[in-house]
Amino acid sequence: MGGFSQTMKKMVGKRSGRIAKEWQYDSHASLHVPPTVVDIDGDGIPEIIIATSKGDLIVLDAQAQERWRYSIHEKIGAVEEMFLDQDVMNSINAPPAIGDATGDGKTNIVFGSELGILYCLDETGRVIWKFKTEGGIRGSPLIADINGDGKPETVFGCTDKFLYLLDQQGKLIERFEQSSPVESTPGYSKGRIVFGTNDGSIIAITPRGEEKWAYKTDAQVIAAPMFSRLTDMETDYVIIGSTDNNVYCLDADGELAWIYETKGAIYSRAAVADLNGDGNKEVVVGSCDNNVHAITHDGERYWTYETDFWVVGTPLITDLDGDGKLEVVAGSYDHNLYVLDSEGSYILDYVPGLSGVVQQAGHYSEIMTQEPGQHVGKKIWQFKTEGVIMGCAQIAGTKKLIITTKKGLVDELVHQE
Repeated sequence: MGGFSQTMKKMVGKRSGRIAKEWQYDSHASLHVPPTVVDIDGDGIPEIIIATSKGDLIVLDAQAQERWRYSIHEKIGAVEEMFLDQDVMNSINAPPAIGDATGDGKTNIVFGSELGILYCLDETGRVIWKFKTEGGIRGSPLIADINGDGKPETVFGCTDKFLYLLDQQGKLIERFEQSSPVESTPGYSKGRIVFGTNDGSIIAITPRGEEKWAYKTDAQVIAAPMFSRLTDMETDYVIIGSTDNNVYCLDADGELAWIYETKGAIYSRAAVADLNGDGNKEVVVGSCDNNVHAITHDGERYWTYETDFWVVGTPLITDLDGDGKLEVVAGSYDHNLYVLDSEGSYILDYVPGLSGVVQQAGHYSEIMTQEPGQHVGKKIWQFKTEGVIMGCAQIAGTKKLIITTKKGLVDELVHQE
């Protein structure tokens, strides 16, 4: 019977194993951002970085032991105190950027706060420099050689309506005024800095601030851009979601290639990968219509999977169980982490020779809820957490996931056979 069961699982595409929790860490503060998993000290072992609403940047080792933390303690004047919410002014509302921001070949951790201060730390948590703005910093900074001088610059947006460009010492090179606040994380590709604004614009500028193009959506653009070639053609696209419920795919000149409509706001960067091995890349986004959406390279629906609440974070595309097939991992505000088959499931009326023997792929009840002849999202595993999931990351080279929840808990989950 066991052999027959395993044969049936293979025939209908059922995966083996389960998702289990290895450890949990309590930060004792709300978490609003996904975790960052990266080797910051060069020892070959990744660290886990979390940022809290109280203004703590915490670095954990792989066993959930605290390596160090940096706590924001800024003195403010009486006037600022009148206008700032003491409970949120130190909040870190976006993941840090990790890279060599100072040009000395060492790793830096760069992040901003609601108080409007950008911090650059070394790998031990020591402050290298700080930069003060006149608004809140709600997106992640970008570290890159923007102006081609062979040295890194730091670029970030602010609610004071400026996009800032800093040098390796944290000194202002230039700031570019926009028509509305900038909460989007900027991206850089081929001489263009691309970012979104709160008035719904997607803007591409040169490192000197010259506008290359602008595309107007119907609502706030908070999501970071994704740059990718979707086919074997030479065209590079900018893919970015808006809170007007749409995903936009723009070419290098800012012309619309396609638009994909969801039923909810999109707040995070899209993920891109070849989900089905056909040589073309698909786009995967989470939406506040409660769905994970997989979109074809030409902007058509590939499959969707519905959860019970918003999917805000960027989905993770990875081979979690090491079987050579990709999975899509997404956390939902319904407290569940979902691991989905990257190809979805193709619904048929029946498969000859199997009808009446086994429930077929894509069928989760006796009554079909989808029309035959289309792809639907297919859940492989599901894990219930203790709070709203803000984001997830994978420890490279392992079957382990790190998730953060709004109530302040960090979980390490692992795929077990």
